[in-house]
Amino acid sequence: SVVADLKTPNTMQMSLVLTAIVAVAAAWQQQGPAPGDMPMKLMIAVKQTNIEWLRHTLRQVSHPESPSYGQYLSFEEQAKHVHGVPESVDAITTLLDSAGLEYTRQHDDSYIFANGPAAIVAAVMECQPMLWTHAERNLSVARCASPSVPLTLATHTDFVIGHHRLPNDRRVRVLRQQAQNKSGLLGTTPDSIDKAYKLGQATATNKTNLQAIASFLHQYFSKEDLATFQKKFGVPVRPIAKVEGVNLDAAPGVEADLDVQYISATGRGVPTYFISTSQEVNHGQEDFLTWMAGQLNDNQSPWVHSVSYGDDEASIPADYKTRVNDDFMKFGVSGRTVLVAAGDSGVTCKSDKFNPDWPTSCPYITAVGGTSTDPTAVWTFGGGGFSNFYPAEDWQKSVISSYLNGGEAPATSYFNVSGRAYPDVAAFATDFEIVFHGSTTGVAGTSCATPTFAGVVSQLNDVLLNSGKPTLGFLNPFLYTTGANHPNAFNDVTTGANSGGAGCPGFKATKGWDPASGWGSADFSVLKTVL
Repeated sequence: SVVADLKTPNTMQMSLVLTAIVAVAAAWQQQGPAPGDMPMKLMIAVKQTNIEWLRHTLRQVSHPESPSYGQYLSFEEQAKHVHGVPESVDAITTLLDSAGLEYTRQHDDSYIFANGPAAIVAAVMECQPMLWTHAERNLSVARCASPSVPLTLATHTDFVIGHHRLPNDRRVRVLRQQAQNKSGLLGTTPDSIDKAYKLGQATATNKTNLQAIASFLHQYFSKEDLATFQKKFGVPVRPIAKVEGVNLDAAPGVEADLDVQYISATGRGVPTYFISTSQEVNHGQEDFLTWMAGQLNDNQSPWVHSVSYGDDEASIPADYKTRVNDDFMKFGVSGRTVLVAAGDSGVTCKSDKFNPDWPTSCPYITAVGGTSTDPTAVWTFGGGGFSNFYPAEDWQKSVISSYLNGGEAPATSYFNVSGRAYPDVAAFATDFEIVFHGSTTGVAGTSCATPTFAGVVSQLNDVLLNSGKPTLGFLNPFLYTTGANHPNAFNDVTTGANSGGAGCPGFKATKGWDPASGWGSADFSVLKTVL
């Protein structure tokens, strides 16, 4: 999500908080049995081999102290070890062939994507497809009344989606609130970021360097807005190098405009891909999985991916969370970095319990929190906390222990002390100037921080690539090792706390790592010397 600040005639800034929300179930109405020829799609996650090998290999290639550091494996090389279980692939494809369903297979047989008429899909899934129509939009889908997966598939899959869960009709919720900066002046621009993070207007030159924005929820960018932004702020004018999926230039969204403008500002000179995955009805989990599978199927996938998608961790099924985390390891083993916004609701306290965001709670991505325009102060609404699903990894256990024993943590009854803690790093999250529909608008949120930090990672990759070295890949072991050995590589965030809400406390920022700001923001001038 992002927060958009608008200047009013009396120069008082107001803000629009844009947050994706799931539709109320009543928006979908059942109309009886679905027509037999109505199209349905299945996304089948095939059980995989050698996940422990994948986890071990990721640790070896991504930890700076490992003799195998940086010795990445292509997706094809990984597939020799990690792939769909052959017996399961055979069983699934035999079933689909006998039913007459069309399907495609991931290069490593980890996913099978099938489609066909509802009557045939229903026969495969042993269910009764019902017709559902949306009460407010001209949309209809076929979904099974039962969420179960037949035993013939269940024994060979981690999960199957597309046949039972109603699509999430995600919308933009607009909430007005007064911005903290009352001067009428916005504080965060490409120039102020460059100075704060000591980028020295670094401009990448390596031709193999690539970065990407992952876009969902029908968020598109404007080519004109991007060019206007780059000219206005003295950023080298460089259009998006490649669009994968759909982009409606005439219908830009604030989030997508923000993402492409600021990753191009900090990642100057790096070709940027815009990877758009949005169905007619946004399928939520299906869209995210489609994006992941597409990138894991492409050896030309960019080295750095910035993701502002998020959901409540508790709302995601356990098997899906496990599988997505496994797939994030494949990004890292190939030398790719995935950065995810930490969220804009603080710790999201409900019934005296903190509710973490997802996928930012996954241990194999880098979670980006937020600071105010003061780089030493936490942005109040920045997400942070501890996963209730994923355990803490070795590379962060010592700093978690130090924080918990430092006397500043909330009562441990609020959160899972043994969980993966986030964010890992932070960047500015307030008072960003962007160009939207040709005019300057202010925005805020960890959706600002994430592409900002992603561009810095791309610049570090450029230093490495130009020295004949591999990219940073899975970033967290490097970040935590660097934070411990070279603390001046980060601008430490030591004041403030993220919001608790509902009468709950949040996490306070402290010296060193903390679950409000991670290690803090980047000092590029130091980081590039410790690569």
